[in-house]
Amino acid sequence: MRDTYDVVIVGAGHNGLTLGAYLARSGLEVLVCERRHEEGGGLCTEELTLPGFLHNVHANYHTFVDMAPPVTDLELREHGVEYVRPEVQMASVFTDGTALVIHSDIDKTCASIARFSEDDAETFRRLHAEAYGYIDLLLGTLMYQPPMSVKELTKALSAFGVEERSEFLSVKLRVETINRFLDQHFTHPKVKAHLAFHGAVCGYTNDVKGLAIGFPLLAGKIDNWNLCVGGSHRLAHALWRDLAQHGGVMIADADVEHIVVQDGRAVGVRLTDGTEITARQAVASTVSVEQTFLEFLDPASVGEELAHKVKTKVRHKDWTLFSVHLAMDRLPEYAAAEFDPDVNRAWVVNLGYGSPEELNADWATIRAGGLPDPHPNAAVNSLYDPTDAPAGCATGLLRQFAPFALADGGEGAWDEIGPYYGRKCIEEWRRFAPNLTDDAFLASAVFTPHDIVRKLPNMIRGDWMMGEISLDNMLDQRPLPELGQYRTPIDRLYMAGSTQHPHGFITFGPAYNALAIMAEDLGIEPWWRKV
Repeated sequence: MRDTYDVVIVGAGHNGLTLGAYLARSGLEVLVCERRHEEGGGLCTEELTLPGFLHNVHANYHTFVDMAPPVTDLELREHGVEYVRPEVQMASVFTDGTALVIHSDIDKTCASIARFSEDDAETFRRLHAEAYGYIDLLLGTLMYQPPMSVKELTKALSAFGVEERSEFLSVKLRVETINRFLDQHFTHPKVKAHLAFHGAVCGYTNDVKGLAIGFPLLAGKIDNWNLCVGGSHRLAHALWRDLAQHGGVMIADADVEHIVVQDGRAVGVRLTDGTEITARQAVASTVSVEQTFLEFLDPASVGEELAHKVKTKVRHKDWTLFSVHLAMDRLPEYAAAEFDPDVNRAWVVNLGYGSPEELNADWATIRAGGLPDPHPNAAVNSLYDPTDAPAGCATGLLRQFAPFALADGGEGAWDEIGPYYGRKCIEEWRRFAPNLTDDAFLASAVFTPHDIVRKLPNMIRGDWMMGEISLDNMLDQRPLPELGQYRTPIDRLYMAGSTQHPHGFITFGPAYNALAIMAEDLGIEPWWRKV
């Protein structure tokens, strides 16, 4: 490690590594500093239970890998990343023994929906086809370009003729909930429950006003969930490899303590061990807004007004995730397989929600700091990745919507209640998959909302999206209007992580969009593919 680089990037999650790799390929000397002992951030894969069982601690579902520009630009597949798109993507199993199954084959998906409602099946077919027809527009306006305002988005959708040419896309969606969208277009409660649950798993809470604007895109991608073979950390390795092969440097155990500002311009960082590193051209932060502006910078550099807004205006999700990681000696066999045998091949299974109203009731419980009766979603990667567990065994994952701070005892109470709630989640899974008897589970490890913050403190309050998804926290308003275009009030300091548009998940979007802004400021001639 030298003491001077062109650009210093704080955080080696997938956005930090992506930005670093692009800049290194552009001929800049790049350093990426990572607090943890390894790169990847939310892409961490660990043996949480027993040796040989690989558990994706955070990022398990990769939905944009076939259309995110960095996958091609950075030649990630050539670096060894392998994805599989499961034939049976997702299912919902219900208490009456029925199941709704989402396939990679749209005809099979519609046939499954038709068992509940033929009208809903036809509606979904039209919605899915229309979403694919508008995919370039949606990606170009909502994902892979610096954000426009909601007003500008409304004009763009109007100019594209969505009101006249689209059955489902409408500028009015920016004031509607997903629940309202579903009630307008679908009839069967189980169909609506599955679609609402899918939105929530993607971070789009179904009862939040304004999120209907993104739902057609979610519906269009409902059958495009991809599994990273060998664990999500393989993607982190590939990004690091591309960075290194083009002259970039990533150092682990490099805990940034301070961003150095001189004459209003970011000029480097200081680590907790006292090491100072100069940045000739720019500093980019991919960690939380709170860390960046309230911890890393002197108050005089930030200013009272911006500091106050960071403390009071930055919005985080009002729910988070509780996880149970499992080492198993068998695959689940669902009772609902008598209704549809394909449910046993579903990568992800939603357990029990039979209507949006049931999901809405759980949101009310969670927002009050209570623990709802578990309705987790269960993922068994071993169905499509034989490398993630020893032969004859399987790796399982249960994820449950939960509050960060419990009304009785606060967030610290999770340490005590976590094992108990984990057992309840397992019992709920066994209710639908009775072959999962006690001896099926070789070992388990719970990962509470409190554990999320311990491992990745930039996920404030367990907010794995690093900022709620809402009308007030989208596009150029995310995370604050002053920071919505990746630049900051401090010259040559940029925000390039999931706090920014488009949001969290493995989209590469924040880094890719910040790159465009930095290229303009630093005089870099873009060589990469533009959406």
